[in-house]
Amino acid sequence: MATARSFSGTEARQLLRRVRTATLSTLNREDGIPYGSLVNLATDVTGWPLILVSSLAWHTRNLLADARASLLVAEPPASGDALTGPRVTVMGQFTRVEEEGLKRRYLACHPQAAAYAGFGDFAFWRLEPLRIHAVAGFGRIETMEADEVFPSANGMIALEESAIQHMNKHQSDAIDRLATRLGYETEGWRVETIDSDGIILVKGQTSIRSNFTEAVYSESSLEQAIWKF
Repeated sequence: MATARSFSGTEARQLLRRVRTATLSTLNREDGIPYGSLVNLATDVTGWPLILVSSLAWHTRNLLADARASLLVAEPPASGDALTGPRVTVMGQFTRVEEEGLKRRYLACHPQAAAYAGFGDFAFWRLEPLRIHAVAGFGRIETMEADEVFPSANGMIALEESAIQHMNKHQSDAIDRLATRLGYETEGWRVETIDSDGIILVKGQTSIRSNFTEAVYSESSLEQAIWKF
């Protein structure tokens, strides 16, 4: 019988969903010394990290020479020792991606990036995870393989676009009510992403995420989760 994790793969993935920035570590193309930089972060439906970077940046030049890299995300407490907060490092290999659905998901997290996402020197990259190291305080340290943190979400990948269209066309009032419950009182919100862990609503330059009470991976469970909103 497997021992229960002190910090689960689901918790690690949900942290990646919540945070908006990460520390990207690449291998310097000139001498191989690790180089750390700050990037804005989004995730695909499965939870794999997405970034948008310029070809002029050191980290992009490093990735073009050696795609191996890691991303560190953290959620420090409001006060006290920052090391008591959870943090997750995803190690793997980056690949440049061009799918419109991934662009939509990134811009849902960072609407302001639409101003430069179309520039010729910018491109989207996705990290394919190989190993994940998570720390959530004293004694809560786990190293996990990718499939434990990112289980297959093929069903949700197939459902996402049609579910988004359905909600925006037929459930606009429910979307606005959800935004109100989250502390936003204006109308005109749209669903821009749906994944196994929750949805993102966008209005203008404002983006808000609402999480499901538990991960969903099928059409029926997605319907139940949405009705709970």
